[in-house]
Amino acid sequence: MISPRELSDRNEYEAEKESEKDFMFRENIRLESERETLKQYQEVLEQEKQQLMMEMKEWNRKFELEKNRLRDEQKLFERKLQILQNAYHQLELDRKAVENEKRSVHLNKEFRSEQSNVIQYISIRSFFKGVTNILTLKKRYKDLMKIFHPDNVCGDSETVKMINAEYQVLKQKYENDL
Repeated sequence: MISPRELSDRNEYEAEKESEKDFMFRENIRLESERETLKQYQEVLEQEKQQLMMEMKEWNRKFELEKNRLRDEQKLFERKLQILQNAYHQLELDRKAVENEKRSVHLNKEFRSEQSNVIQYISIRSFFKGVTNILTLKKRYKDLMKIFHPDNVCGDSETVKMINAEYQVLKQKYENDL
């Protein structure tokens, strides 16, 4: 037979077991609920991870496009800079050419003034001094034209006019003498 104490212990033991079973059952339900919640969080995190990966890919694509655009703009800028440098170089060459031309014009003016002095000296004396016939007149005329023709370096149109005038006068004189 079982003593009341043993019965009481057994009842307590049974109650304790029931209490533990109840606790375990509730704990199992709580853990299942936590697992479900955790599983939902994992699914949400996975979706967010996929969304983040898609956004990262999009940002990387945009970054690459922007990097390419900047590289193209850099090349364009370098080309424009090269064009500007070439233009400045050409401007410098043109400036020097203009300065040289100014010097040349100035020297030309000086030369012309000296040449006009020579022409005045020549006009004082005859271009055809010592010419005695029409053949020597024509030869001297050709020689003078070679020297004083306006297309030559030493040429001058005023001198040519004076030579032509004197030539015409002497030519008529020698033709009339024949």
